[in-house]
Amino acid sequence: MSFQEEPRLASNLNSNLNSGLNVVFAVSEFDGIVKTGGLADAAGALAPVMKAAGHQVKVIMPAYRAALAKVPTDSIAGGGVRMNHNETLWFGIRHGQFRGTDVYFIEYDEFFGRGGIYGEGGQGYHDNSRRFAFFSKAVLETCRILGFKPDVVHCHDWQTALLPYYLRIDECGNPFFADTKSLLTIHNAAYQQKTDESQMESLGIGWRYYNPACFEDFGMINILKGGIAFADKINTVSPQYARELLTPLGSHGLMESFKRRETDLSGILNGCDYTQWNPETDALIPAHFSRANRSGKAECKAALQQRIGLPVDHHKPVYGLVSRLAEQKGFDYLIPALWRFLHSDVQVVLLGSGEPHTAAALEELAHAFPDKCRFYNGFENQLAHWIEAGSDFFLMPSLFEPCGLNQIYSLKYGTLPIVRRVGGLSDTVAGFGEHHEQGTGFVFNSTDPNELFDCLQTSLHVYYQHDLFGQMQDNAMSKSFTWEQAADAYCSVYHSLR
Repeated sequence: MSFQEEPRLASNLNSNLNSGLNVVFAVSEFDGIVKTGGLADAAGALAPVMKAAGHQVKVIMPAYRAALAKVPTDSIAGGGVRMNHNETLWFGIRHGQFRGTDVYFIEYDEFFGRGGIYGEGGQGYHDNSRRFAFFSKAVLETCRILGFKPDVVHCHDWQTALLPYYLRIDECGNPFFADTKSLLTIHNAAYQQKTDESQMESLGIGWRYYNPACFEDFGMINILKGGIAFADKINTVSPQYARELLTPLGSHGLMESFKRRETDLSGILNGCDYTQWNPETDALIPAHFSRANRSGKAECKAALQQRIGLPVDHHKPVYGLVSRLAEQKGFDYLIPALWRFLHSDVQVVLLGSGEPHTAAALEELAHAFPDKCRFYNGFENQLAHWIEAGSDFFLMPSLFEPCGLNQIYSLKYGTLPIVRRVGGLSDTVAGFGEHHEQGTGFVFNSTDPNELFDCLQTSLHVYYQHDLFGQMQDNAMSKSFTWEQAADAYCSVYHSLR
């Protein structure tokens, strides 16, 4: 058996117009409605593109309080799902239109009428497993109530990873779903949702499936693991990350589960929303620029330096970072490398929020180099755009990165990414020195701060070779990673399920 990389692309999206499928997007978040991460970006971009490709698309998501405040809806029906032999939960269905897409909201206030999406005050809700088990069952029941027979139910992450099990086991023999297949997209396999085995009945999972090949994981129920076992096809959000999921180091403890499904696993690279991230049209940056005319980038750099209170000097290279402050993002080796690198004639601007100890370490770094470094604890969208547009280099040294978006934004802005050779970073950034004149950024391999420091030093050396640096900027800005490309690959997966 061999891992399947990104499926062969159809010639173009229009090639699928005469073979449209009924597709349900079962999602816990959707960009523009509620969002906590990349899952929302992918769902919010793919659903309308799939509709444009000729598929009948219906999005089904929970009726969070925040979602209903965002989208006008009408109550259209109600239904019930049997969670187990002793319990049936009744829910409402609301319908709205969002950016031209039909969105159906599962209304059950006990689970979804809360202040948060997955939790509050930095703590996940104790009943998240049950909340999304119910939601997964309700998605299937909503399809039946609407009379919409899906060819494909497209599930996303652990929140809907139980749906393939319910489809395969609970709905076995139901003629309504006789031709329905499931695709599970894993946006980040580190988030698996484990819960106590005592919840088997509450989640409606048969005890015969509490075994290491299905749901059991060191004495716990692992919901994502079960989804991997029962989904008809599985994909993740870059080819390289899919390969890493088959290794002990990169599998987040699920290597055997992924290896069992190796022939059904593929990697499809996420796209980028260039309506929001394009230096030619970006309404949030001080000046526009393009690959053909980059003069506006110098204006953005000067404006950024002035805004953050560092010397305005176009000769000094600016290194930017916009990130969650989390172990995944590589701060354990980035911070030691920056302590050395900031002795050079450089400027560094860091924007992010998250782990308090990481924020404290960055505060200490900025305090030690007041004329060279700024750290902003939090997130501000406009400043994020200014950093992308005004920096010369973008720091993204992740420990692991299923796909990543900021390195893709950086390429389009001519801000050369400095990345570790993992996941989608490896798939999108061509490293200097390996690709000769085709390099688009700088790539290092290990988690050794010394190797990252050497990579930073190489970037600084290239910066002062103006022709070479300009050629790399041109290479970077020529790259394009669109959701249309991603959707074409997903169309191929959909059709392979038939």
